Amino acid sequence: MLGRARGLATTHVMMMMKGICRVALVMGMVAFSAASAEAVQVKGSWDDAGHEVRVVNNYQSPVRVYVQDVNGRMHLIGRVARGQFKVLEVSAEIADMDDVRLKVYPNEPVWSLVGNTTGIKTKELSLQEGDAVTMWLETDLTQSMIEVQQG
Repeated sequence: MLGRARGLATTHVMMMMKGICRVALVMGMVAFSAASAEAVQVKGSWDDAGHEVRVVNNYQSPVRVYVQDVNGRMHLIGRVARGQFKVLEVSAEIADMDDVRLKVYPNEPVWSLVGNTTGIKTKELSLQEGDAVTMWLETDLTQSMIEVQQG
């Protein structure tokens, strides 16, 4: 009886090893058949295509970040998930329109508990070439900090 149990255990282990080898073989085939990725041009505050807005979202929900131009039009520049850091970009076309204002609103539907929360806005900013704005959003949006780094 003991010999038979030992034989079944050995058979079971051998079957598991065959399965593991098959999985490893398939994973290797997938890895070697994957196409190589192309390099993407990195944009930074040194690039004259726009200005960086760095957002650290410690707020309780995702947020939408807008830039308001001198004519009062709002332009959505991105959404940032809760607990995430994201670099957004204000196009040079908008930033060159004299003073702009950044606005942040919770990205929640109206019927949610925070859906009617008012957002925050900066004073009017005159962004120059190479400037970057960093926003640290806190759980209480009114306690958030905004820093303009001159380039």
